[in-house]
Amino acid sequence: MEYKGKDVLELMIIAKNYNNAIIDLCLKNIKKNTDTILDFGAGIGTLSEIFRKKKYNVECIETDENLIDILNDKGFKTNSTFDCYVDNSIQNIISFNVFEHIYNDVEILNEIYKKLSINGKFFLFVPAHKFLYSSFDKRLGHFRRYNKKELEYILKDCGYKIEKSFYFDSLGLIFALIYKLLNKDGTILECQIKLYDKFVYPVSRIIDYITLGLFGKNLVFVLSKDENDKY
Repeated sequence: MEYKGKDVLELMIIAKNYNNAIIDLCLKNIKKNTDTILDFGAGIGTLSEIFRKKKYNVECIETDENLIDILNDKGFKTNSTFDCYVDNSIQNIISFNVFEHIYNDVEILNEIYKKLSINGKFFLFVPAHKFLYSSFDKRLGHFRRYNKKELEYILKDCGYKIEKSFYFDSLGLIFALIYKLLNKDGTILECQIKLYDKFVYPVSRIIDYITLGLFGKNLVFVLSKDENDKY
């Protein structure tokens, strides 16, 4: 499967405050007794590289052949499927803004569930709110943005235990709505990302902390598999 948003992945490298906040949040919610993380839909490895700098061993799943080449060049062990992993074997799985690109998302959620170890952690980060679906989503080939209640139902039906669920980037919700109303071609500029990351997101992070993630443009789920699971 060819990914349509490589240019956006490259632009997001400069969003250092935003990226580091996601990493920090993830590290607070995954298993601490292992140094290995599986990044599902790793893209060009922007976040994987940050994990690696923090002394984590990162393995990647990516379906786009060009992105696989980039990940391999960066030294990441990369596969296109979960076939090389046995069931109940992966203690930490992470995924950032990937499932909106997957038509059969429930099928993949079930596959990840099988591979996740008993009491392992799955950190899932997806775009929120159907009403925010914009020209940007369409240009990148997004099939959806997620409704919190609907996704909770899907995840429980797949067997996951939902340990936490909350929104991320409170001010991003407002800016995403403005973007939807004003931008019709789905473009995003480097200067826009720089300004947002430097001046807006630091404030958004404070609001997220104060409001405990009650609203935002993204959804975060911290998931696990119960020790009594049939797998």
